[in-house]
Amino acid sequence: MKQNFEYNPTHARFVVGLMYASLIAMSTLRGYFHLVELPWYATQFAYIAVLGIGLLWIFVTAKISRLNISLNVMLVQMIPHLIILIYSIALWVTREEPLSLIMRGSSLTAYQLLLLSMLISVGAMFGGQAIEYTTIGFILANTLILLDVFRRMGVGPTITGMLSFWLSAGSNDNNISVLLEVQDVTFGIGILFAYYLVDGKEEHWRWFYVAALGFYLMTGFKRILFPAIAVGAAYYYLCSRCNKKQQIHLSIAIGFALIFISFTYVVLIRSGLWFDICDKLGIDLMGRKRLYHHMQAYYSISPSYLGLGSGMVSKVLEVVEVTGNRRLHSDVLRMYIELGMGAFLLWCYTMFIFTYVHFANKYSLRCAKIYMLVTLLMFVTFLTDNTLEKYCPQIAWHVLPIGIIFADSEKITMHMIQTAQDNSCSAALEKFRKEKWG
Repeated sequence: MKQNFEYNPTHARFVVGLMYASLIAMSTLRGYFHLVELPWYATQFAYIAVLGIGLLWIFVTAKISRLNISLNVMLVQMIPHLIILIYSIALWVTREEPLSLIMRGSSLTAYQLLLLSMLISVGAMFGGQAIEYTTIGFILANTLILLDVFRRMGVGPTITGMLSFWLSAGSNDNNISVLLEVQDVTFGIGILFAYYLVDGKEEHWRWFYVAALGFYLMTGFKRILFPAIAVGAAYYYLCSRCNKKQQIHLSIAIGFALIFISFTYVVLIRSGLWFDICDKLGIDLMGRKRLYHHMQAYYSISPSYLGLGSGMVSKVLEVVEVTGNRRLHSDVLRMYIELGMGAFLLWCYTMFIFTYVHFANKYSLRCAKIYMLVTLLMFVTFLTDNTLEKYCPQIAWHVLPIGIIFADSEKITMHMIQTAQDNSCSAALEKFRKEKWG
């Protein structure tokens, strides 16, 4: 008896989804996973591999319906990074800087653009499941790290160390907490945790993801994430109580407020008032004060200040002896110093207002609302951390809109199909009734 086999793209998508999740996990493990030593280019290789798999998927399936949307979303989210890159190169060329400096300064932004180019493949392959497979990748990465710590330190001591750290509210650092503090992936997990906590209500595995992400949020225990998530959730709650017009006005007002806060924050640090405020409130800046003071000679608060160019702050800080770190620990301050006043304000505008308005007008209010929720969360971390340089929060931040756009589109399509089927059934029943009963 001849057996007919029918190709099922759903099965293939599941296999490719696991491959993607594994590559995402691999991209985060370098420096944290000690069972296998990953090369320095593991992260970049993972993004190129995802891009290649996605392009192959499009070629084999010949389904390009998702490609235009993926490309549009990717290009919109690239704009802030392109501002950094194009402005910096123009600045360096005008100042006749050496090619070696231009290449070094451009490298970080180039890697970020490579990461974002991966979204073409992610959207085209997975559509509404893009968020879920990314979540699985982050959970897999943290699970491998936890198992590695179990192997090295023992299960009992690891659990005891975690409990001791949590009971002290993160103030009692120990060897276990240091090993489990995977900063990059923890920020990405915080973003996805916030999404599943307030949205994602139609996801079948929603509460599993909330529990797993919440657990790894605690093992990573980045303190700044807790108020950041609270701010994002508060925004979502307010929007949920507003109509469409009110939501848009509120979000745009918040966007302008973020620009104002960013600039004011830089002014307060440059004038020294920020240090006085922190001293009076008893806030420990944990070495940031020394770094901020060192950079004061390199920038001014003036429209004529044009900036140093991308990546130059870390070059300046190479001469400052801070244990194992040459980061400024404030993306807001770093971007002002590197871009200058004009380009900095333009960069803020594209992130905090332009992208939100684009998503709200072109796609859906839900997509725009989640984008602004994550942007608020990220902004809180921008004040005191280097999350703009970290890959995992960038992945989570930018994969959410594309996943939501396709999920909403798929939901509308299924509703239309169901409605058409119901109408066809109703018409058939009516025809049968007339034929049978007259």
